[in-house]
Amino acid sequence: MRATKAPATLLLLLLAIEALDANRRKQKDKIPPTTTNICDISDRDSKVHCYCEFNQEINEAVKTECWVFNGGIEKSDSLWPSFISQTNIENLAFNVRADGGLSFVPSKVFKYLRKLKQFSIKYSSIPTIESYAFANVTSVQELTLTKNQILHLSRHSFYNIPNLTVLTLDENKIVELVTETFYELPSLQKLYLTSNNISAIQDGAFRHLVNLIELELDRNNISELKKECFDGLANLKRLDLRRNKLGVLNSFTFTELWNLQALLLDYNEIYGLAQRTFDGLSQLRKLSLSHNKLVTLASGLFEGVRGLAALDLRHNSLKRFTFDNLRPIYDNLKTANSYIYLEGNEFPCDCHLAWMHKLRHEARSVKVRTSLENFICKFDAKQPLNSHFTYYERSVIGSNNLYEADDRTQIKDYSEADDFIHEEPDDAYDEPKSSKGENDRTLLQIPVETLPCPQVTKSVTDRTYTYPSQNEAKDYRNLILSSSTKVETFFDLFLLPFMLLIFRTAQM
Repeated sequence: MRATKAPATLLLLLLAIEALDANRRKQKDKIPPTTTNICDISDRDSKVHCYCEFNQEINEAVKTECWVFNGGIEKSDSLWPSFISQTNIENLAFNVRADGGLSFVPSKVFKYLRKLKQFSIKYSSIPTIESYAFANVTSVQELTLTKNQILHLSRHSFYNIPNLTVLTLDENKIVELVTETFYELPSLQKLYLTSNNISAIQDGAFRHLVNLIELELDRNNISELKKECFDGLANLKRLDLRRNKLGVLNSFTFTELWNLQALLLDYNEIYGLAQRTFDGLSQLRKLSLSHNKLVTLASGLFEGVRGLAALDLRHNSLKRFTFDNLRPIYDNLKTANSYIYLEGNEFPCDCHLAWMHKLRHEARSVKVRTSLENFICKFDAKQPLNSHFTYYERSVIGSNNLYEADDRTQIKDYSEADDFIHEEPDDAYDEPKSSKGENDRTLLQIPVETLPCPQVTKSVTDRTYTYPSQNEAKDYRNLILSSSTKVETFFDLFLLPFMLLIFRTAQM
């Protein structure tokens, strides 16, 4: 039985090989004899030369890189139809090596490349991505258009690319993101817009990107974030807004980002955060605000982000960071993968930092312990050393002894969260260590009972803050949208809690 089965299997294999060869011959026969094989361009005066890896035979190339020379190429050039000679290309890249060498998206090639999965253009002089430039390119999964001097993205520039998962537009000159630029992209998960000149984001610019997970807008000129510019990004997990020109963030700015886990706002000019700036971000695990201009933080700032386990506030102008600030997220900072960075501020050595002694003892994270052990504060020799210590006893120690073992079973551990939650800040360890000033002290080397304790008067907003529901955040947003009067920054920062109280009362 085995003897008869083996020849049958061999016969089927031979028939399959013969059918494959016949199909290849059929494809080659379809190509006009005058058509140039783009993998074998012998004309030295050709404006484009392509290098095909592994195999240059007709319809055998899978990965091809084309270089544009000799003053550029036009849309009507006879080269474009020659791509019919390599219909099996899956990865195609254009690199331009002449000024003005390519000023348009070569859309004509797409109709010949039905298996194309990765497409890129670099160093071109394309000023505008026209509407429907990539329409119906159904097979493409990754699209890269970096360093192309792109100024404008038209409405429907990226339309109906159903399998596209990654779109990269880094290092161009894009000035604005308009509504419905990104349309019918159901598979898009990553959108990169780093290092452009973006200063405006129209409301609903990302409305149709319902499955987007990562959005990078760092190194642009964004100075304002409207409440509706993130509409539609309900599944976004990582938002990078580093190195922009943001100054004030108003309440509910990010309320549409229900699943956001990492928010990066480093190297802006942020000096004002409304008490409810981050409300609605119930899944947020990482918040980075280093290298800004913050002077104070509202005590209820982290009430809406109670899952926060990684916080970076380095290099601001903060003068106080109390246990009340930290209370909503204190237990999260005990977990193994957490971190908190506060270096480079202007904190005085007083009892408002006494919580560091307790957290240093309780934290399982090496990053947290190391950061606290190296924390430097400003010691004022004129302060009485053993002043009122009831603040620390009430807020931090409570009824427990300072070094009493904590109940670790009650602490949430986010060690299984996505990798980007625990990625280190870019310069966490690269910055040069500044030398101690005359009044600088290492906080943990100061006995906790000797820390001076200046009195603090709580504001009304500190006492009346209550954690908002998601519906309340949405209702408030709708109330703002229905008003024709522009909400001023002063309102958001100082009068918002009173207005919310009135709004709640009216709903009862």
